[in-house]
Amino acid sequence: MPKQVDIVAQKQAIADAAIQVIGETGLDATRLRDVAAAAGVTTGAVTHYFDGKDEVLIAALEELVRRILDPDVWRRPPGLSLKDALIALCGELLPLDDETRGEWRVWLAFWSRAIHTPRLAEIHRGYYVRITDALSETLMTHGGLEPARANLIADAIVAAVDGVGVRATVEPDQWPAARQRQTLAALITPLLPNAQS
Repeated sequence: MPKQVDIVAQKQAIADAAIQVIGETGLDATRLRDVAAAAGVTTGAVTHYFDGKDEVLIAALEELVRRILDPDVWRRPPGLSLKDALIALCGELLPLDDETRGEWRVWLAFWSRAIHTPRLAEIHRGYYVRITDALSETLMTHGGLEPARANLIADAIVAAVDGVGVRATVEPDQWPAARQRQTLAALITPLLPNAQS
């Protein structure tokens, strides 16, 4: 009887490996055989599930977005105000260590590719819609904000995370975790003057 393969688990393992390899070597230097080796599969397995490097990159990004949107990430810790909870949540999305810096390198590699590739640009927009919608929903549900105001603040928070994240990814020695968190808090705090609950 042929060995049963969990297709979802196999694709996720390849996506996790792609995050690691792209984060370490950059997208241009990443080879599918490197991703296969990191995932513990053959290159044939990678090409069976993914049609080229862009598809592997999309799978890696989808995994990053899945992690960001995991309901456990968005669960508000008891006793924290909405403002403090959002600052803590968004702080965890920053490139605070080697692993998360690698994830940011993947994200930035996708940005670079999406600028010139309409299909990837559309996927990029979709990721930001999902992330911004999750933030907006949190602001409306827990902060009592009207949809238009929640959407505006969600866009500003995402822009703040992106700005700090890019600086910290490109200049890690100048942007240690403490500076990233302090800067993010300084950017987010004025956005939520009435969200004390």
